[in-house]
Amino acid sequence: MSRRYTEQVEVHLGEPLVGELRASAERLGPVGVVPTAFIWRGRLHVVRAVLDHWTQRLPWWRLAWAEDAAPGGGAAELEQDVWRVEASAGRSLGSGVYDLAHDERWRLVRVAD
Repeated sequence: MSRRYTEQVEVHLGEPLVGELRASAERLGPVGVVPTAFIWRGRLHVVRAVLDHWTQRLPWWRLAWAEDAAPGGGAAELEQDVWRVEASAGRSLGSGVYDLAHDERWRLVRVAD
């Protein structure tokens, strides 16, 4: 089951140093820093593996209709990086797959249980 969100999250970045996180990030090629944890709804989620990473173009009208859009914005504002990660909020809770999007801020955009 998959659910869509647009909630702002706090993301912690770092180098994938050990274990499955390092192995999964290396499969994507040379990646400097990756999401290592994020806080969503007051709960810390620790990233166990990086499943995918891509850049996607946003529809131009999202920028035009954004409340905080500044006039004369560039094309960079129409792109966002998306990280698909496997993370868990604790040992007793199972892990899930999360899509974290970053343009000017970090947002959780999809959760698959």
